[in-house]
Amino acid sequence: MKSIRGLIMAILSSATFGLIPLFSIPLMENGNVELQLNLDNVCFYRFLFSALLMGVIVFVSFARKSKGNFSFRKVATEAFALTPKQLGLMMLISVFYASTSIFLTASYTIGGIPSGIATTMHFLYPVFVTAMMILFFGEKFTILKALSVALAFGGVFFLSGASFNEGISLNPLGLLFVLVTIFTYGSYIIGVNNLKAIASMNGMKLTFYVLAFSCLLFCGNIMVKGGSFQPLVTFHQWWNILALAFIPTLISDLTLVYAIQIIGSTTTAILGCMEPLTAVLVGISVFGERLNINQGIGMVLVFIAVYLVIITQKKK
Repeated sequence: MKSIRGLIMAILSSATFGLIPLFSIPLMENGNVELQLNLDNVCFYRFLFSALLMGVIVFVSFARKSKGNFSFRKVATEAFALTPKQLGLMMLISVFYASTSIFLTASYTIGGIPSGIATTMHFLYPVFVTAMMILFFGEKFTILKALSVALAFGGVFFLSGASFNEGISLNPLGLLFVLVTIFTYGSYIIGVNNLKAIASMNGMKLTFYVLAFSCLLFCGNIMVKGGSFQPLVTFHQWWNILALAFIPTLISDLTLVYAIQIIGSTTTAILGCMEPLTAVLVGISVFGERLNINQGIGMVLVFIAVYLVIITQKKK
């Protein structure tokens, strides 16, 4: 029963991550140019409001455990206290998490790599996670696990519309950025479950600090670039940014942490293939995009990969 809950958490996490375009595209492609938010501001507001909301949830959760013996200071201390070692490790994995978005975006905005190819190459992170878990953490290698990784990668390749034609030339800088995301996101997933100081932390507290530190990093990113903080002035902007902060950020990150803690880093990483599947379905149902043969093949491969992961988990 516990492993089933973990599988549901992992699928829910990756599926809700795939909803990011649903709320971010309207913010960046507003009909009124003056009301368009740039990517850096969208990321900053996304993590700012998700961290604030997660902080409230953490505080209320710990307050409920006080059972009538409520003290604001005591509850706040219990809810948010970290040891110096935990603080350092939380900052480290948050850097890995936040920098993934920065480098993946940079790979096709600065590095010039087509987004479909960048997305496909980024999805080599389950291979990285699986290899690291087998080599350094004693996880057992199985044929089903390897097949699941291969099918998931193939599914993402077809879903993202990537095409590695002979004539294409990949910018070395863009390629480096994508390779960095494989390391950073894979390291985040491994770290959550294998760094002893934080592996046993309350999932909500852990998620809060990841969101909060990520917010600070995106704030610093805007300041380093010499950019400005664009104000949210319309109901349309507030609705989309709050929905973005809650559904594909708070819910996604919280369920991701719980999934890693329950079923482990490797299985959770493989089930990340649901993210591009959701993004494609949103594109078809909301933005009027057409389903092509390649995407249909990708869907089938993803579903098979997910099915194999479930079978593997049941055997365990």
